[in-house]
Amino acid sequence: MGNLEFRFPWFLLLLIPYAGIIAWYFYGKIFRRRAALPVSSSVIIKKRESFRTRTYGYLDYLRFASLLLLIIALAAPGRGVSFSSVKNTGIDIMIALDLSLSMQGRDFQPDNRLEVAKRVLNSFVQKRVNDRIGLVVFGVDSYLQAPLTVEHEIISEIVSELDFDSVDGRGTAVGDAIALAASRMIDSKAKSKIVLLVTDGENNRGEIDPETAAKSCAEMGIKVYAVGIGKEGRVPYPNPAGPMFPDQYINSSFDVEELQKIAEVTGAKFYRAESTGVFWENINDIDMLEKSEVDIRTWHEFYDRSGGILIAGLALFFLEILLRSAVYRKVP
Repeated sequence: MGNLEFRFPWFLLLLIPYAGIIAWYFYGKIFRRRAALPVSSSVIIKKRESFRTRTYGYLDYLRFASLLLLIIALAAPGRGVSFSSVKNTGIDIMIALDLSLSMQGRDFQPDNRLEVAKRVLNSFVQKRVNDRIGLVVFGVDSYLQAPLTVEHEIISEIVSELDFDSVDGRGTAVGDAIALAASRMIDSKAKSKIVLLVTDGENNRGEIDPETAAKSCAEMGIKVYAVGIGKEGRVPYPNPAGPMFPDQYINSSFDVEELQKIAEVTGAKFYRAESTGVFWENINDIDMLEKSEVDIRTWHEFYDRSGGILIAGLALFFLEILLRSAVYRKVP
């Protein structure tokens, strides 16, 4: 990303005496101006005014403008661009986030499960500074929202905008989501590859069994960290009749054994998150377990943009000289 810089910023100190000259000039114009000859009426002077006499005083402004541009040109303004290169790719992480309607459960009062998951995942993304991160969401079907990228701000923006209208939430295709996430890392050369699965449901849709997807991940060297979010038992859900009606309580459950097996097959861990605090701890634990080792190289380039300013300053300078000597020439 480029931003304005000055190669020789100390030349900008010349703006201090420049400002003093400007102040002295206007002080003289306002407080020290005296008429050479007394006249009875200014009407006589106005009748003698011509275009040259009316505009002569503006020549000084050309000089001031040219001086300002020349000072800026001496400071050499330009656009600075920084580059960074990750020599050894650390970790590739695909987040698989459940957007099924069961994520509307309000056992994380006052937020529902999805809002808590979004907030915690955004924090996790910001911590993984040097890793590539991608995003898959799923309900009845699974969808790629973002491929692996180091532009974490994009991932955070997408996560923040997710809602229950993003997918058909009338089912949970866990196996398909794992398979889609893994497929985005087939060509990855990262030293470590993981899928972070966040779900509150049981696999009841999709074409691929979760255990089959997990075994495929194990063969590819991909770990699947599974986080079961939410409490089991009676959980408050928003009333379909509208927000004016009280919450309705629905029995919530998910297949713990299945999620444990998914994690164990791939050499990862399964976590339960029954409260916001525990969810934070789980994500921090994964952050500690999966650390990246990278060798980052940075360098800086500078694109000088002072040429145009210098030409403009010199042009105004010579224009003032030309006008004084030819158009506004004084007769002794």
